[in-house]
Amino acid sequence: MNVTASNTRFASPHRSPASELNRQRALLTEDDSLPTVLNAMPQVVMILNLNRQILFGNRALEEFAEAQGWKSFVGLRPGELLSCQHAIAAEAGCGTGESCCTCGAVEGILAALAGAGGARECRVLRKTRTGIEALDLKLWGTPFIWKGGSFALVAVVDISDKKRRQLLEKIFFHDILNIAGALGNLLELLAKGVVTIDKAQDDLIEMTQDLISEIRSQRELLAAESNELKVNLTTLHSRLFLEWVIRTYRNASAAVEKEIVIAEGCCGTFFTSDEILLGRVLGNLVKNALEASAPGQRVTLGCSTNGAEVSFSCHNEGVIPRKVQLQIFLRSFTTKDPGRGVGTYSVKLLTERYLQGTVSFVSTPAEGTTFTATLPIVPVRREEERWAGACGEEGVGGGAPLGCNR
Repeated sequence: MNVTASNTRFASPHRSPASELNRQRALLTEDDSLPTVLNAMPQVVMILNLNRQILFGNRALEEFAEAQGWKSFVGLRPGELLSCQHAIAAEAGCGTGESCCTCGAVEGILAALAGAGGARECRVLRKTRTGIEALDLKLWGTPFIWKGGSFALVAVVDISDKKRRQLLEKIFFHDILNIAGALGNLLELLAKGVVTIDKAQDDLIEMTQDLISEIRSQRELLAAESNELKVNLTTLHSRLFLEWVIRTYRNASAAVEKEIVIAEGCCGTFFTSDEILLGRVLGNLVKNALEASAPGQRVTLGCSTNGAEVSFSCHNEGVIPRKVQLQIFLRSFTTKDPGRGVGTYSVKLLTERYLQGTVSFVSTPAEGTTFTATLPIVPVRREEERWAGACGEEGVGGGAPLGCNR
């Protein structure tokens, strides 16, 4: 491929030829002092050249690369080593896609190469043989001069467990405690005789169901991320399923003064899927759409089929800012309270890893926002090898730890 400035939406697409990579690597490894120091570090450490290509990595990086199926990482950029979905999709690789402008790793590396050190956090969705995997990383970039050459010294720690714990704590402290508090207040009013059981029973049932639903959804998400979620296939009807979704969410707090309707021409077709997981997917889309809608606005659900697949759509009248669009499916990214980013990530995780489908969205000022989940009418057993080749025969990982902090 001829690399030109037009091949990038962000950082430079240019790469060093093999001869230059070999020369630079020899400069770094011609004596044992530098490798000895870096190999003593437990976290992943790498040295990059001015074109953001890896020249040297310590033993922790070598072990990670080997676990991902890479025979060599020299010349790769960090996102390519990780099988980041944006690095795979970009014509000129890591750092050159539109979404890369929001990547903390790329920002940190560019800053270090420009002479400014610092730490950044970044969120990655990577492709593995078992489907998508989310990583939350912290990266330290430092300008590094060695024997007259200018490089960037980059250390990386996987903070996914920390971010996941913060997320779950926030959900339990915020959402579940709010529901439990409201439930307790209503029970107190009942005990004092302020309200009667006849007037309170519907609210009691709804709040109890909401509480159970929140706990179950978090349990399912944890199981999904650890590949422990079981898929139970059953025959469903597309239109009847959407009618059930509307009945479930039309009385939600976010639905006050808003309407949920089924689009004209919505198809009614039988298909096979997991009822609970699909309910989570569409439920998250509906809740997000309601939260993004103003009073008096409408959320519209639809479905269509081409005979082999069935597509479910969820439309609202709002528009998502472009910078938010570029990060919409990343775990722990949110426009809500800090620590509450999970809805669209779980939609992508459940749909693509477990329901054998795809998720996409379009958001424009003229048309509003539409999320679409497309599923097979009849799922087939999907082999792990489907993910092989996403970035060549090698390099599509199986979820091995990144360094010692995972």
